[in-house]
Amino acid sequence: MSRSIEALVEHQIRRWELARRSSVSEPPLPCVALSRPLGAGAADLGQRVAELLGFPFFNKELVEWIARQARHREQLVAGVDEHIRNTIDRFVTDGFVRERFTESDYLRHLVRIMAILGERGGAVILGRGAQFILAPERTLRVLVVAPRAERMERLRKRESISAAEAEEMIRKADASRREFLMYHFHREPDDPGGYDLSVNTGFLSLEDAAKLVAAAYRARFPASKR
Repeated sequence: MSRSIEALVEHQIRRWELARRSSVSEPPLPCVALSRPLGAGAADLGQRVAELLGFPFFNKELVEWIARQARHREQLVAGVDEHIRNTIDRFVTDGFVRERFTESDYLRHLVRIMAILGERGGAVILGRGAQFILAPERTLRVLVVAPRAERMERLRKRESISAAEAEEMIRKADASRREFLMYHFHREPDDPGGYDLSVNTGFLSLEDAAKLVAAAYRARFPASKR
């Protein structure tokens, strides 16, 4: 698992470095930020959207892993313009002053990595408050939902557990997700007003939902040519 994650990070860093050295200076591409309750199918959806747009897919586990790796953190920061880097640092510091974030090293690094990925551009990022961290003018923020029964059935099949166990996992996950986002960002995670698009995977196939997200990205950011 860690080797494949490391290979993905290394590949993306090389890709960003080549773009930075290109003689043609172009602004970074906007990102896609996905938020979802457990069992909504957002991980599979995010992978499909990334393939359609030609972007890397950073799921929550990968972003958390990057935040824990000093070497990759420094590699990501190294190619970022000093002004942007200072802006990111101020953003994190201001967050502490306004008490929007806890004073944990982990969360500070996580927020900083999210901000850097946003400034690098051209990525699909799942979870961990990306929809509230990345600049809204350069991010397609997508809420991925599904009926509770559908979420339970997906989880039951994926984890090979009973319906009662799946229901309890969803109950705990929903409470934990809301607590995390409310505590750190003071935002309701499922308020549609905080997103550009809401996709229900209980009524759309993952393939159709991915096409819808990709179409929305191209419509909102026509200059991206993705």
